Order: sequence, then structure tokens, then C-alpha cells
Amino acid sequence: MLNEIIRKITEEYSVLSKETIDDWKENSKILELKKGTQLVKEEKFTNKLYFIYKGSAKAYHLKDGKLVTDWFAFDNQFICAITGYFLKAPSEHCIELTEDSIILEFEREKLTELSNQYHDFERLSRKVITRIMLQLQQRVVYLQFATAIERYEFLLKQFPEIESHISLGDIASYIGITQETLSRVRTKKYGDLI
Repeated sequence: MLNEIIRKITEEYSVLSKETIDDWKENSKILELKKGTQLVKEEKFTNKLYFIYKGSAKAYHLKDGKLVTDWFAFDNQFICAITGYFLKAPSEHCIELTEDSIILEFEREKLTELSNQYHDFERLSRKVITRIMLQLQQRVVYLQFATAIERYEFLLKQFPEIESHISLGDIASYIGITQETLSRVRTKKYGDLI
């Protein structure tokens, strides 16, 4: 399975040499975990990056007892606790699997070693980080400037099958509206279909 997962990553992000792949395999761990598993807990230190091979995850904050979702990852996407991974600080997020998942787990230090040793791995890392940052930046722009229906439509464009993986409450939180407003937006969009 590890060969298949790494093949997916290299197809999606960047080609790697056999030597790089062999070294990477020695520094990776496959996890098969159940829905609801917390990969990262708020205020805990983590140095891990996760690749979702099959399944999905959400990152969220807890604010005054309320869950505020700010990141989703699905098949063939990466997710991490940004402050822990990049700043070596306690996480401001929780990351939880939203369905049974198969993930590849990497430690930051091992990835840094691979990037220092292999130029092609450094290029792959750069592409992964760039894609993550663009996704998060686009969300910020939509939260600031788009209407509720535009936010919802943008989300569906990014993740067409999101509603079969993620609860409507988490979707509403992610696009910065109440679940009641989301219900009205969906009714307006789909009419009698929902």
C-alpha cells in the first residue's frame, strides 16, 4: 500500500527519483484510523504532517465551547497543525478524522532531512506547502468578500462531494455562517431537491 500512496503523491505533486522514494518509505508510517480519531489536540505540540490517502479530516478551533472549522482535507490532500509544524509551538487546532481513513504520517524532522538531501523532495515539499497556503488564502478572501451563497458555491467547486463526507454544521462553520443560513442557501440553490 505504501508504494501506491507514494505514487499518488508524486502524480499529484511532483516526480521523485527511486532513491528519494526508497529513503522516504523508510521514514513514513501508514495509519488506518476510525472516524472521530483526533490526530492533533489543541494546545498539544505536534510535528507531524498527514497525507489523507482515503478518507477525510477537519481542522478546527474551540472558541467559547463552540467548534469553528477552518480546514478540510480529503483523498490525496495534506493537513497539519500549522503552528506546531512550522513554528514548533503548541497547536491552535484540533485535527479530527471525519470518516474512517487511511493516512500517511510524516515527522517534520525527517521531511527536513529528506529535503536537505534530495532536491526533488525539496521541490515536492514546496509544491505541497504552496497548495496548502493557496487553499487557506482563498478561504480568507471568500470569507471577507463573498456572500453566503457565493461562499457555499465556491466550497462546492473546491470540494464537489463535500456533503457526503462532512456534516452540514461543519460546512456552515467553515464558510462562516450559521447552519440555519446554510439551510436557506441550500434551499435557494437546490429548491425542492433537498
